[in-house]
Amino acid sequence: MSLDAAARRRYARQLLVGEIGESGQLRLLDGGFGPGGDGDADATAVAVEYLERAGCFANEAGAALRVPDADAVIRFAGSPALREAAATILGAYAAVEHLKATLGVGSVRALSPELTLSDEA
Repeated sequence: MSLDAAARRRYARQLLVGEIGESGQLRLLDGGFGPGGDGDADATAVAVEYLERAGCFANEAGAALRVPDADAVIRFAGSPALREAAATILGAYAAVEHLKATLGVGSVRALSPELTLSDEA
């Protein structure tokens, strides 16, 4: 299987990345992601948007999307004022880790629970 002309235009930048290329893009299109369970809704929305832009779509057979839950987002924020930013960062991180796992590149890692955006408590 190969990408058609429309897919080549849509994913042109990703095709240039050595770790992705055409074979990786085909893995993203075929792999997808399954429901992630009880992850934070805002972080999940960010992760889903990033994954779909990469060509990785919801698919019951895909690997589960692992997004931190609401408590983890609040802990990472360190301050109520930073909750939205924390959800965005954690959602993006979850998407990148899912892409790494799908492509088989790098080490998939969890974000350290000691990290926070604020030192306020």
